[in-house]
Amino acid sequence: MKKKLLSILTAAAVVVTSLSACTFTAFADEEEDYDEINVSWLVTAPVEASVTDPIVEAINEITEEEIGVHVNMTFYDPGAYATQIPMEIQANAKLDLLMYTPIPGSGFQSFYRQGQLMDITDYLDEYGEGVKETLGDLIKGTTAPDGKIYGVASNRVLGSSLYIIMRTDVLEELGLLEKAQNMTTWTEFEEILKEVVDKTDYAGIGNSDVAGSTLAVSPFFFGADSFAENRGYDTLGDTNFLIASDAEGHVESYFGSEEYAKEVERAQKWYDEGLVYKDAAISQNYNVNLIKAGVTFSTLSAAELGGEELSEAICGFDLTYVKVADSVCGTDATYKFGFGVPVCATDPEAAVKFLNLLYTNSDIENMLAWGLEGRDWVEKDGEATYPEGVDSDSCLFHMGDYLNGNQFITLPWEGSGADFRDVQKAYQDELVYSPYMGFAADTDEVSEAATACFSIIEQYRKQLASGSSGDWEKNLNEMNEKLAANGIDSIVETYQTQLDSWVAEQG
Repeated sequence: MKKKLLSILTAAAVVVTSLSACTFTAFADEEEDYDEINVSWLVTAPVEASVTDPIVEAINEITEEEIGVHVNMTFYDPGAYATQIPMEIQANAKLDLLMYTPIPGSGFQSFYRQGQLMDITDYLDEYGEGVKETLGDLIKGTTAPDGKIYGVASNRVLGSSLYIIMRTDVLEELGLLEKAQNMTTWTEFEEILKEVVDKTDYAGIGNSDVAGSTLAVSPFFFGADSFAENRGYDTLGDTNFLIASDAEGHVESYFGSEEYAKEVERAQKWYDEGLVYKDAAISQNYNVNLIKAGVTFSTLSAAELGGEELSEAICGFDLTYVKVADSVCGTDATYKFGFGVPVCATDPEAAVKFLNLLYTNSDIENMLAWGLEGRDWVEKDGEATYPEGVDSDSCLFHMGDYLNGNQFITLPWEGSGADFRDVQKAYQDELVYSPYMGFAADTDEVSEAATACFSIIEQYRKQLASGSSGDWEKNLNEMNEKLAANGIDSIVETYQTQLDSWVAEQG
């Protein structure tokens, strides 16, 4: 769709007077035709349009000149994104490019299964060469069994680990820093939480996401007391958190697993003891944002290499990280963050042109990660940092560098080191991938069952994961009985059968 943008550059005189000269400059009207697209964007915290408008304007200075596209961007916080975007697609709204996310309801598989994503294979061939070159084989993760491409993953550090994140100043004040740095069990962490709750006004541990997760975070199993016995698992591309698998190729229901039962049992024990943030099941604020708000002492969080500096920049506190488990890097890593063109798009060509810039233009990437240069950040010695007089509390816009397309061309944040992107690339090259990397199940035959099962877990999991269910065993059994009645076994069987066939084909 073309938009005729009239740029009236003030037909007025600018007079500069000096001892020897007088200059008069007049600007004529200019008129340009641009393709116009609407883009929906996820941000990690609510932000006002008055803050984002200058960023979008600066982005358009680039897009209009380089690709002849004017971009209208709407920014949604996590609480609104998963409900708003599917509604817009169903209403056939003017939406040309969207982000898919790990938030239930707005994941790649959710959009794809419901036929809400357009086949962009040919558009990528014509307009998205930068995307294809950047992603390489990772583009296979969002390629359907028929070879058609329905989305593209963000190019970011794919390997992550689950960490306990704690406020360092609180640990130091209570004399617990050394104990925290050296703890190796949940029992030791529980002891620390009890001291924090007894001696401060902070809640012990907060929810890590809007699903209320405190001690049950997918895709990790940590029912064992020892951190060394905890592990990540491959979801086999299932973004509804229904499926878990192991290295031997056994598929099971995540919510029906023995590990999940142990996690929710511990969550309720801690909640009953007053160690868990009491509003974890209903809070729209989460993770380090709760720490920033002075509400909680700690959280669990999956983080990539460099996550510590980013979290500290967001919350404004020094943080102590203790690793609990490493993730398994599977196909679902390409489903976590990325982009697709919805079927309601009116200008997919322009959408893919803009998408290509996301993966190749560092100026756009820096603005979407750190905000408006000069207002929210400045470059110093090869890193992005706050301008003088600005800190994490006063900064108007500061989001993650992993969301927006190509993390590796974004300036690293201060404290990471100017060579941090090279460090990340080296780390990425050494990742241990799941033996099932590249496997993606065709779930069309169980799509109705998956939708029904997802609706059921939405009724229970916030309370179970936060420990606030009251009777975890009764509620977990009730949930699993409903899952069984609505087809969870057929979903597991579908994944198992297709995985077995895929493994056999691989030789």
